[in-house]
Amino acid sequence: MTYDVIVIGGGSAGCVLANRLSADPHRSVLLLEAGPDFATTADTPADLKDATYAPYTYDWGYRSLPDAFGNEVPLPRGRVIGGCSAVNVCVAMRARPSDHDAWADAAGPAWGYPAMLPLYRQMEHYPHGEEKYHGLDGPYRMTLADPRDLGPHAAAAQRAAAHLGHPEVADFNAPGTPGFARTPLSAADGVRLSTAIGYLNPVRERPNLHIRGETTADRVLFHGTRARGVRLTTGEEIPARHVVLSAGAYNSPAIALRSGIGDRDDLTALGIGTVADLPGVGRNLTEHPAYWMVHAAKPPTQRARSVFGSVLSVATAPDEPDFDVQILPSAAVPAGSLPEQFVPRTAHHPTGWDMVFFISCVQPRSRGSVRLSSRDPLDAPVIDLGLYRAAEDAERVADGVRLARRLARTRPLADLLADERIPGADISDRELADTVRRAPAHYNHAAATMRMGRPDDPAAVVDADGAVHGVQGLSVADASVFPAMPRVATNVPAVVVAERIASVLRERLAPHT
Repeated sequence: MTYDVIVIGGGSAGCVLANRLSADPHRSVLLLEAGPDFATTADTPADLKDATYAPYTYDWGYRSLPDAFGNEVPLPRGRVIGGCSAVNVCVAMRARPSDHDAWADAAGPAWGYPAMLPLYRQMEHYPHGEEKYHGLDGPYRMTLADPRDLGPHAAAAQRAAAHLGHPEVADFNAPGTPGFARTPLSAADGVRLSTAIGYLNPVRERPNLHIRGETTADRVLFHGTRARGVRLTTGEEIPARHVVLSAGAYNSPAIALRSGIGDRDDLTALGIGTVADLPGVGRNLTEHPAYWMVHAAKPPTQRARSVFGSVLSVATAPDEPDFDVQILPSAAVPAGSLPEQFVPRTAHHPTGWDMVFFISCVQPRSRGSVRLSSRDPLDAPVIDLGLYRAAEDAERVADGVRLARRLARTRPLADLLADERIPGADISDRELADTVRRAPAHYNHAAATMRMGRPDDPAAVVDADGAVHGVQGLSVADASVFPAMPRVATNVPAVVVAERIASVLRERLAPHT
């Protein structure tokens, strides 16, 4: 069978594409997912339903190249139907109007906020904001962290922030001044609502939609410069009239490179023939660098249902038009329950409880890359995360740590905290940037490795509609095409990118009848 469309990757964006492109019963769609496909909510393992748990069982297992200090960091990416929306911590933040300004500058007005707002409203079910900004009928169900679920420590952080002049923001996903907000979540009643649950499961019975889990793509097949199908790692070849890469910021460029799309010299060195000489493939990897600041916390008077249910967004750079640092204050959590790589265990904890300030620079200047180690599709790509390659990124994170220290010294939060465990009181404010560099962490927001751009942009890989330059019949729709890094968690931006590119493909791809 020759499919009208094959979508490679059943993750956050791929499930959207499968839904929207199969809406026409005359268009045949095949969705390929390397990880398991849990076809119903009842079949889904408990750890994939829990909105407070990130189940790294369903993971690609990638790690970064060592940095200048020899540090490797894990690079979690969902290897399961629903992708990262099935394993993340359910933060559901829209790209800001300022982010869309940058996207429009890079890729055209169709990506500006006025043009994208209808797509945001179309995708979501969110009854907590003004109707002019939000939708009620979409498949992406969102809720708002309940103040009662935050626990006393996070609630005290909000009051401390107010004392320091940071306003309360009622709706993070509406335009406006940044400040302290409750976090919008892709979850309800403690259950995560991945795109597999919201977009894919309701349409699984469409006879023109076929879903294959545990099926890994090797490369896109071409006849000249026209995509003609997909080759799997098993050697099976599946013909198609159009192929969409939706495998994420690490695997979409890896598949493109194995397919002969990338820098000609790099491809030649691996013995791969060039279909399209596009040096931007795998370049420009962008990630939000982060730091785990930890205080010993006094035992809470009540347990929180939401670990990270609020966020403080601030501008630290003098020319920053919106915000460039985010601080997520956690609820008090039992000592030993946080990732040991970032929060080492201690034999003599002063209280038995910790409170984290998760601090990130959300407008990083540093860039990394994704390359192939070989042409073998079973070999992991070589991922250079590039954290802190630009020195100002560490300075921005250090600014966030300084602000978190001020919050921790401000009542009522100060009354609920004991010692600063990480980085520790012996680290002065002046030493913080170097301390941050030596403890690399990130937000799990890899993006921009197949960057979208205008025709005169030599580094762009796809055009404003997601079509790959220099070939026909191949598009990309996931976080890899972001024209610029949004200053928010990347799941909702990836979904809305898929919504827009799906709308373009619906118009352009005539069903085969």
